Amino acid sequence: MDEARTKLSPRISAGLDVARALAASYVVLHHVANARGWSHGLGLLFRFGQEAVLVFFLLSGFVIFANERSRALSPKGYYIRRIRRIYPGVIIVIIISTAIAIDNGDFLKRFNWWDLFATLASLQDISSLKPGVIADPFLGNDPLWSLSYEMAFYLAFPFVLRAWSQNPGQTGMIVGVVCCTAYALFVAWPNHACLVVAYFLVWWSGAMAADAYLRGARDFRAFLPTLGWLALQCAISAVVVKLVGYKGLGFYPFLPFRHFAAGLAMLIVFSSPVGKVAANWCLPIARPAAYCASISYGLYVLHYPILVDWDRAKSPAGLAMAAVLLIVSAYLADRQLNIYLPRAPRN
Repeated sequence: MDEARTKLSPRISAGLDVARALAASYVVLHHVANARGWSHGLGLLFRFGQEAVLVFFLLSGFVIFANERSRALSPKGYYIRRIRRIYPGVIIVIIISTAIAIDNGDFLKRFNWWDLFATLASLQDISSLKPGVIADPFLGNDPLWSLSYEMAFYLAFPFVLRAWSQNPGQTGMIVGVVCCTAYALFVAWPNHACLVVAYFLVWWSGAMAADAYLRGARDFRAFLPTLGWLALQCAISAVVVKLVGYKGLGFYPFLPFRHFAAGLAMLIVFSSPVGKVAANWCLPIARPAAYCASISYGLYVLHYPILVDWDRAKSPAGLAMAAVLLIVSAYLADRQLNIYLPRAPRN
């Protein structure tokens, strides 16, 4: 194999780091702005937190495929690596959320055993935005909704990858049919499992973008069949909006359409010459972006309880103190705690 087929270029690596760092920072600003009434005027720029989460789904599919396409065929080691990546942050956020709720004086009022178990089992979502939710995130930490999807995608990947490695075309078609059918079933019978399966198509599109890149392709035409299925998912969700009725930009049934359309648009734009130009711009800030990206997961899961829920963060001085605590906690969650967890072989 040539170099282009086995590893990502420094330009693409820098672009991925910048995208991850910007997405995490944007989600933080989105929630802080909304909580403090700053979402007007220039603050309107921070109203698109949902799209930033879709960036994470696409990046996750891209990076997991690029780094694990050979190793994930041995699922044991792959699953250990994924657990080591996800669960330190989950444990820390449960501890910190509990401490903050106790400090606020409303822990007993807000605590729910089912939400705790569901969050630990990666079954949480936001019931106020969509039907069929099993449980809400622990202590109202809404950004955790996406982790239940990510964990399901991680679990499915080795099985889909094994089938894809034997017959890429047929597997791609099956993934498309299953995901589109799952969303149709969700509409008829709202349930968390069908919605997660439907969203797997977004994650898998990111994976197929990575495959196209590693094969030497440099635009979206190289994974057009996958984009075709995602476009069909957009069309199905648009029809659902028409049939069910529009209930708000951030609510079902428009919310899934918004997600699928955002994923499709971002894949097309960043697989075009625009993506190449953007990646070139990222090179000069590759080092600081890589550091921010290395704690982006911690920033994502921890910012809501620390910056939004905590009563002590309501004042400017308190917000500054909370921001420092957030960065330290994210560093511990992303770069320190997992040092003490069992390691899996890389092969």
